[in-house]
Amino acid sequence: MSSHLENPSAFKQWTARLAVPLSLCALLLVISLPLEGLTAYGQIMLGILVMAVILWVTEALAYPISALLIAALVTLLIGIVPSSETGAVLGTSKALGLAMKGFSSPSIIVIAGALIMAAAMQSTELDKRIALAILSRIHPSPGAIIAGCLLVGVVFSFMIPSPTGRTAVQVPILAGVVATLGLDPKSRLAAILVIGAAQVSTIWNVGVMTATGHNVAGLELMYEHSGFTMTWIQWLINAGPWSALMTVILFFILKMEMNGHTIKNNIADSLHSSSDPWTTRQKKLALFTVLLISLWVTEGTLHHITVPATMLLMAVSLLLPGIGVFDSWKEVEKRIPWGVIVMFGVSISLGQQLVNTGAAAWLAEMCFSSMEIHTMSIALLVFVMTLFTVVMHLGFASAMSLTVAVLPVFLAFSDTLPDSMMHNAMGLVLLQLFAVSFGMILPVNAPQNMVAYSTGTFQAKTFVRIGLLLTLASLLTFVLFAMTWWQWTGLLSPTQ
Repeated sequence: MSSHLENPSAFKQWTARLAVPLSLCALLLVISLPLEGLTAYGQIMLGILVMAVILWVTEALAYPISALLIAALVTLLIGIVPSSETGAVLGTSKALGLAMKGFSSPSIIVIAGALIMAAAMQSTELDKRIALAILSRIHPSPGAIIAGCLLVGVVFSFMIPSPTGRTAVQVPILAGVVATLGLDPKSRLAAILVIGAAQVSTIWNVGVMTATGHNVAGLELMYEHSGFTMTWIQWLINAGPWSALMTVILFFILKMEMNGHTIKNNIADSLHSSSDPWTTRQKKLALFTVLLISLWVTEGTLHHITVPATMLLMAVSLLLPGIGVFDSWKEVEKRIPWGVIVMFGVSISLGQQLVNTGAAAWLAEMCFSSMEIHTMSIALLVFVMTLFTVVMHLGFASAMSLTVAVLPVFLAFSDTLPDSMMHNAMGLVLLQLFAVSFGMILPVNAPQNMVAYSTGTFQAKTFVRIGLLLTLASLLTFVLFAMTWWQWTGLLSPTQ
């Protein structure tokens, strides 16, 4: 393993010294270049995006800090630089409003509600009860244990709206499974289970709208661009079958990695925690969760209460004295990573301004102008666009950051499609919002991967080997679904 992985703290200090000034130099360079077809404000936003990508890829600054830096630069540069169209200066007051506009997005309510819900799961230990209830009922064969752990991840995707949170919950439970079986913490099965927990969390980021924050943030950008929207159940109908198929594929990939290892111990004999009496707080949270999922499923049929509204109602209910599950606000404060809300709010603002200033359209022209779009089938176009997103993800450690970087480009690209493909425009963009979750190859491609890697149960090359197979399967199944399921659901249709 390379030296920087052995001493990640020293490596981050080194990259911070280099990457921060490099990113600022890149910003100044982009702003000063004569870029034809780009307005002054568009050029500023493009420069800020380049700076942000360097910071995100190198992780030289914590994401909340880089978000505040982005907000400050948008406020300063957009506020004092004259418009290339009118010559007028916008002013820092209005520019600050643009930099903070993302915090007025309904997506922020979803993200904040998701964090409160995850904190409630941890506080009541309902997540642990559910996991142990599933694992205590499986047979001691490697295949059954792997299947049980993947099932835990699938169930959690509907209940814990954070891939990092889902993986963090599963890791200590999986460590208990390994210990119960009398295996070495660095055994093959331990590695497979931990990697599986991270990968199934990633797969179901696609299948469930509320499984991760960048889904709702991406939908917000799509709605602002074209008025496109989708209910929770419509998302599940379109994406759920793909995630289910990929979970089966992941199971067989992980099972192949076991190479005939067997288990003699009976896991059910030692996992008794799920049989402990339910606490009042667990019962309340279970009831609220079932009600919340029911509201998501029935949106657009029995009622018209949107996902952000239901998430707000859930958050308030969980916090109210006597009704909720928390003893005090201090208990909530210590369990919520407030920097995540800062990062999401500014990231949404950045995405909005990339579209509004024309920077995204200019990037789309640069990236896709040489492609013979009119000669491509829908399946080939889906493959090319998804491959582009997968390659881009290799440089990102945050799906939200990647969403902000590429989704505005795809939105602008959708406006340039020929008339024969225009009816597929938003469907193609939505598929790339799905593909933004494909951080499956490197441990640094997603926070849930890093949670798994931090356990020390596997080497990076093991994760990469499984991740490459899973990514290849994802690309191929995306093409398959573009030719079949997504045409049957009406998300895509053959070119006319």
